[in-house]
Amino acid sequence: MMTEQEVFQKQFSALALTSRAALVFRYREGLPLSHVAQLVDRPARKLERHLDRVLTELRDSGALESSDSASTEEVLRRRLEELRGDPALSAFSLVSAVRAKQQEHGMFGGWTHRGFA
Repeated sequence: MMTEQEVFQKQFSALALTSRAALVFRYREGLPLSHVAQLVDRPARKLERHLDRVLTELRDSGALESSDSASTEEVLRRRLEELRGDPALSAFSLVSAVRAKQQEHGMFGGWTHRGFA
């Protein structure tokens, strides 16, 4: 049986790169939405709606379940904090990967089913 963290890691890894980066910047690093939007080159309003959908998807998949009464955002923060040691999820690595992806697909590659291109 998978642990709560393993379930989260599986679902989180399946998200598009820009979605993962936005979640880390917003919920682990605590950056304001406007700053996160700049880092991932997305309009803040669209990013906010997208993150709401991603949170709902993660919650519905069981990736944000917790044995305590913590809110979805609190559980997400804890799960992301547990991944802090992952070099691929450092701020530098995420910004670099997002920029490379944008260059690969053009500046605004658009949305995909699982998130941003």
